[in-house]
Amino acid sequence: MNGELKQVADLALFARIVQTGGISRCAEYLGMERTTVSRRLGSLERALGVKLLDRTPRSIVVTDAGRRCLEQCELLLESAQNARSLATLGALSANDAAIVVGAPPDLIDRYIDPHLGAFEAGNPGIRIERRPVTTWDEQAVGSVDVGIALAPTTVSGGRTSDAGRLRQSVFCSDGYAARHRPLRSLADLARHYAIVEADETPRETWRFERDGEEVHVALGSMHVVSGLLEAREAALAGLGIARLPRYLCEPYLYSGRLVDLAPDFESAARGVLVVDPEQRQRKRGLDALRVYLEAVFRHQVN
Repeated sequence: MNGELKQVADLALFARIVQTGGISRCAEYLGMERTTVSRRLGSLERALGVKLLDRTPRSIVVTDAGRRCLEQCELLLESAQNARSLATLGALSANDAAIVVGAPPDLIDRYIDPHLGAFEAGNPGIRIERRPVTTWDEQAVGSVDVGIALAPTTVSGGRTSDAGRLRQSVFCSDGYAARHRPLRSLADLARHYAIVEADETPRETWRFERDGEEVHVALGSMHVVSGLLEAREAALAGLGIARLPRYLCEPYLYSGRLVDLAPDFESAARGVLVVDPEQRQRKRGLDALRVYLEAVFRHQVN
């Protein structure tokens, strides 16, 4: 500790001696040796060139010089205590802030939200903010504590890890199905107008499985869309066939607006990714929630 900082600390110690009523009581309050407190007081008096306390075996008396100094010393001590309290409060506030979970809005509404509600119910005091995210650029990644993304996707400014799979199938509108012949085999999909996401176009094939058999279907004409929701809307509008997660289409299957073209074949499942920003805040419950989300998606979603 340099001389200036040491003198500030000794001035605060002088105020504490007066507040506690003596050197012995101050030493006990601070958990210090009595001789250390006495030595530091003496060092302060020599540095200031004045006597701050008149000491007797039973009491202390603040001198005139000590009284002039005491008020500022007490303000110094109070300021230090306030600074420590504010720093502690800031740390607690950050730790207790809501955990921000980002995911595609349809996935939040249809699947994630009930699980987040269950986690909150089982962990009182932990709050979770749901944040819709459709594009995982650096700004989106930096705005969440943990995210759920669906492959294929590009994530900037963060790390990803595999969490599980989502079941998929090939869907079209009821009107589109009525206008086209029923499928005799998966190879017939190639003659249909395929609705694909921009990230899918380099592959130009869809993969299917049944009883251990793997079938690759080359796509013909394609209508490129920006994401899952746009692909579903294009299918509902009768623009072609779309390979989509089942959770996204179930309400329309029940109402008859969408038709599953290949119910006997399971399309290659869509990967689920956990997204972690490069710099994560330490929030209470965040690690537990991340493990919980991984468990949720560990198995395919029906």
